[in-house]
Amino acid sequence: MPTTLMLVEDDRDTLEILSVVLRRKYGDLQLCTAENGRKGVELFKERDVDIVITDVNMPEMGGVAMVQAIRGIKPQVQFIFITADAGRATLEHSVGAGFKLDHYIEKPVDYHDLFSAIDESLATVRAMSFNGTGKN
Repeated sequence: MPTTLMLVEDDRDTLEILSVVLRRKYGDLQLCTAENGRKGVELFKERDVDIVITDVNMPEMGGVAMVQAIRGIKPQVQFIFITADAGRATLEHSVGAGFKLDHYIEKPVDYHDLFSAIDESLATVRAMSFNGTGKN
């Protein structure tokens, strides 16, 4: 079964640009998109998502609340945070103990960093799948 990546970003231009880049770089992945955390959770429930790339500050439901909701459903999902706001330590501190960031990338996005984070997440997903702890 192909790996599914979900991109959640409220800025329409950023969402479209990242979608094009990711489809070209990772053509073998299933890609789905949502424009805020609430829609991200809804889409997650419809699709078997393995990796989520998300903004932090979004209307209706932010990235942190979305991640907490998704981790409650499927804890092994890999998350890549992309944000222009708080630093990693500030973000981890603000959401409390036990909140784990898999990857954190500051805007403007450096594609080398993004691709490295995706590649590491793919390796983790494939290892979990191989060990029988991945796909539901």
